[in-house]
Amino acid sequence: MTDFLYRGVSIELYEKLDGELCPKELAPFARQPKWGRAIWGNSVWGESDVNGAIEHQLHQAGYPTSGVSTTSHIERAIFYATHAGSLQSGYIYIIDRSRLVEHGVTAHVVAELVNMPSVPEDDEVILVASDYCVIPQAVIVAVTKL
Repeated sequence: MTDFLYRGVSIELYEKLDGELCPKELAPFARQPKWGRAIWGNSVWGESDVNGAIEHQLHQAGYPTSGVSTTSHIERAIFYATHAGSLQSGYIYIIDRSRLVEHGVTAHVVAELVNMPSVPEDDEVILVASDYCVIPQAVIVAVTKL
């Protein structure tokens, strides 16, 4: 496990969110399995964070959750910041894993929760703030423009 997590965003998204790491939805992360979003062999019965993680990353469809996607690989963050190289620049957030618990952020490691991650090479870690809102600035070590 690496000490840092990374999130890559486009300049457009960075500006739209005023540089904050905001989830798409302000609601509990746990989910009930939903028809069309639940995956046989992955989803569990009842409301759970496992189902939240599945829905969050499912086919990269962008379903709204209170989670914010990160990766332990800076190369993958660059990939997302530049939209696979189609953009010249973007921003990379560098997040210190050791500060998460202290600031009320839960880290959901997708590979530990989901049998079949949509993008295994991301080694995705979904961050959820305790109030389901913005990820606290105190966990962000730096924001670098590419």
